[in-house]
Amino acid sequence: MSKVIISSLAESDLENIWDYFSEYSIESAKQIIKEFGQKFDLLSENPKIGRSHDEFIVNLRSFPHKKHVIFYFETGEGIEIFRVLHGARDIEDLFDRYFTGLKP
Repeated sequence: MSKVIISSLAESDLENIWDYFSEYSIESAKQIIKEFGQKFDLLSENPKIGRSHDEFIVNLRSFPHKKHVIFYFETGEGIEIFRVLHGARDIEDLFDRYFTGLKP
């Protein structure tokens, strides 16, 4: 099995997803996190199946899972999960704001 690295941003995203679902049901929260893990494994074995998003970041790819979008990079050993965002969010604005904060 290929390696899956989870960025600190994606880790925070997953914690927020857990918090949201666990307010309604711990079992639902466990299930959605388990499903993300399964998608991460699928992507690590098949990194090219996601859609390219060079318009945000060079070599960034995405793959949907229910109402969320997994953003990731292919690495030499697998993938790095960059973000896990709800599809209803203004994703383009989030990426723009991310890079605005990185200016020297």
